[in-house]
Amino acid sequence: MSPDNWLPGDTTVKTITATNTGNVDEAVRIFFTEGWTPANSGSTLNGCIHEDGTKSTHTTQSELETDERVAILNLANTSDWTKVGDYYYYNYKLAPGDSTTSFLESVTFNSKTKLSDTCTETVNEGVKTITCNSSGDDYDNATYILTLTIETVQYNKYASLWNTGNTVNILEERPVPGAQYLVENATNEANAVYSSETKGKMFVFSHAATSQTPAQTDYRYIGDDPNNYVYFNCDDMTNQNSETCEIWRIIGVFDVDDGSGIYKKRIKLLRGKPFDSYMAWNTDSVNEWSISTIKSFLNEDYYNRSGEAETYGLKETTHSMIANAKFYLGGGTSMGEWMGRPTYGATPEIYSWERGTEVFSNSNYCINNPSSENCIITRSVFWVGKVALMYPSDNYYTYSKDINENCFNNPTIFNNCGNGMWIKNSNTIEGYIRDVWLISAVGNSGNSVFGISGYYGSGDLFGSSYNSNMVYSFNQKGIRPVVYLSADVEIDSGTGTELDPYVLKY
Repeated sequence: MSPDNWLPGDTTVKTITATNTGNVDEAVRIFFTEGWTPANSGSTLNGCIHEDGTKSTHTTQSELETDERVAILNLANTSDWTKVGDYYYYNYKLAPGDSTTSFLESVTFNSKTKLSDTCTETVNEGVKTITCNSSGDDYDNATYILTLTIETVQYNKYASLWNTGNTVNILEERPVPGAQYLVENATNEANAVYSSETKGKMFVFSHAATSQTPAQTDYRYIGDDPNNYVYFNCDDMTNQNSETCEIWRIIGVFDVDDGSGIYKKRIKLLRGKPFDSYMAWNTDSVNEWSISTIKSFLNEDYYNRSGEAETYGLKETTHSMIANAKFYLGGGTSMGEWMGRPTYGATPEIYSWERGTEVFSNSNYCINNPSSENCIITRSVFWVGKVALMYPSDNYYTYSKDINENCFNNPTIFNNCGNGMWIKNSNTIEGYIRDVWLISAVGNSGNSVFGISGYYGSGDLFGSSYNSNMVYSFNQKGIRPVVYLSADVEIDSGTGTELDPYVLKY
């Protein structure tokens, strides 16, 4: 649908695909034309503006490409389409019944564009009224038309019929994304148990809809040492080994919203072990992730390999592999006590409140302490970004499938997760299992957050405990970053074992 009143800054979602309805393999290409028709016939519009948002007089294509476009085309799945001349070629053969990925994601009306409305202001008995009239010049009340033409030919004749020579190479098969490869090899048996035969597979978990997510199915690695090792953060992506790369671990495959409301299956990676140094979750002692010390560090110094992370941050080779993701910030509140220690529910309940909307708000504490920064700051229920921390459930699902049902059903009871699974086992700093921070905040506290306890190797979920020094966000604990890979990242080789980690390709 086209918008009735398209304004600068507005984005209209558009999905453009081609489907092979014939009975022979096809090749596909697309080209588009666009144009603006002004409301005032005396005005001339070329679809581009100057940096200050005023109308441009450029008329040639080369000038258009160096200026600002009024209508910005946001192409989707750019790795699937190759531009040669005026055409975009789908990179893969289209078999009968198959469809391409979407060529277009959306069109944005450039927010810099200045409209030529003339506005007057009147005040009557203290009521201010602003009336705007369009002159019809420039882009106000203009009509934008985008025309996309899809062409297909028989696959084995595209080079000659389209006269592409060696400039276009349309592949026989579309590579399988790594997430799809892992899902296809997951164990779907209802009674499957973790063993030496299944440690190379992910296990399947279904979840009902939550306050922020639809019903979903997750695919997770569980147990003490599954085959989920992967090379990442490499110096050289063409020569991945233990000397050129770090070893990370795959938590699983999840349906991930990139912040636009579109879900795709994506691999979730966890750094192989925490950083060597400790860090406060938030030095300001406020448990709001979007302004936390860790969030800033991970998405600035660590992501850009600068500042304190100059020697161990993410290399540029990884940037194209990491896409934005929506991280949920729901906070758990106590569901009971055991020996004076708050409990927060079984792992499936924890999964639900992580993706819920309960966060710290104006409780009795805030009524009695209205000037506290804990009450002044509004808590978010989600955050969109690239690098974050684990959810509590990421750790405690590793105890599922009868591996440790006590820990799975109540991970906050003191010292009952001593038989640690793969995440807890690798929370090591200087050879010892340590406390590590998680992304989730305690819902009925203004400064407490959750983590995995390394206290005597217990592996508990801590949030509020006997020792208040364990929970406040200004305390120093281990940091273990997580990222969601782009949906198009492939697994090129490897078996996922510690000696033969997966090799990623993008």
